[in-house]
Amino acid sequence: MARIHADPVSTSLMHPTRRALYVALLDSDELTTVQLQGIVGVDRYNLYHHLRKLESLGLVMNHRDQGRTRWWCVIDRVPLPSDGTESNNENAIASIDLSNPRVQAAARTMLRELSQISGTELDLDSTVLESLEILGRKN
Repeated sequence: MARIHADPVSTSLMHPTRRALYVALLDSDELTTVQLQGIVGVDRYNLYHHLRKLESLGLVMNHRDQGRTRWWCVIDRVPLPSDGTESNNENAIASIDLSNPRVQAAARTMLRELSQISGTELDLDSTVLESLEILGRKN
């Protein structure tokens, strides 16, 4: 069986928390650790884990410290890999971006409940949710 090796930068930016951090930093000249934590809504340990991963790939850096405040910025602008949020379905009512960890957690809870009620099997534990597309017809 052949193994497929994906680009580590693209793979890393597919993770919702890292993607949200990178996008937030792309949209700003610099942000503090506290500001980034407010944007992505994860605990400090997870925040540093994801920032260190982006830093190890040469995408972001902690460029100055003032007292206990760390400032982060983008040092390499790369195209974001497709996250599947573009919808080409003419019956799409809405598409919800699940890159925010809080939104993804709420979606997982809702999908677990819906799968239980409908009797549909969903393996959400081994899946990274990227977007939720809502299809329907107008009456």
